[in-house]
Amino acid sequence: MGGGAKFNNPKEEDIGIGKNQVIYNQDALFTYNTVWLLESATNCLTMGDKAIGLGGKTLSETQMSTILRSPVKRLIIGLDRDALLWAIKLALKVVKQKKVKLIIFPDKRDVNDLGRKETLELAKSFEFTSYTKLLNLKHRYEKDPEFTY
Repeated sequence: MGGGAKFNNPKEEDIGIGKNQVIYNQDALFTYNTVWLLESATNCLTMGDKAIGLGGKTLSETQMSTILRSPVKRLIIGLDRDALLWAIKLALKVVKQKKVKLIIFPDKRDVNDLGRKETLELAKSFEFTSYTKLLNLKHRYEKDPEFTY
């Protein structure tokens, strides 16, 4: 509510673990073949059991290691539009080991804005991608962050 932080994460020194060491619903990586990778727990609640949350836009080495060593085969990356460059960079890091589908949300909306049904429909319009396509997308985005996909 208001303009403050959405989540009040405890400090690592207070409880011995920080948000960069946590993946919300991490068990999904070891349960399902396809998992949604989203920014927050609230996004995950919208998408259901097959969604994991990073607690932000970027991955720590611990989070990346957990995802890469997990048996999950396919990742559907759906970070918010303002995190598109981070999403592309993340996809570039994992696409050699996992199949990756990168979802680009329209009009600065996200999973919670669209809802589960509309997000699933949007995901159907994207294909699992390749390293080369992601690299081209990264270059395109760096030239014009407001481009329409």
